[in-house]
Amino acid sequence: MAKATYEVFLKRFAANLKRVRKAKGLTQEQMAERGFNYRFYQKLESGAYSPSMQTVWRVADALNIPLIDLIE
Repeated sequence: MAKATYEVFLKRFAANLKRVRKAKGLTQEQMAERGFNYRFYQKLESGAYSPSMQTVWRVADALNIPLIDLIE
């Protein structure tokens, strides 16, 4: 198995974030209403922003999912 790079992690996180949000029937605007700046959230979902662990935790909490669902 190839060693995962941080760039791979960011792409995986962004894809998981978008997948989970859509599965829950939420828009990016609704995520902003859950305590995130809209533009910031867009950057998270596009993989253009490198989130801190605290941010990953906050997103998982806002989606009411285990943190591992976003990073696996």
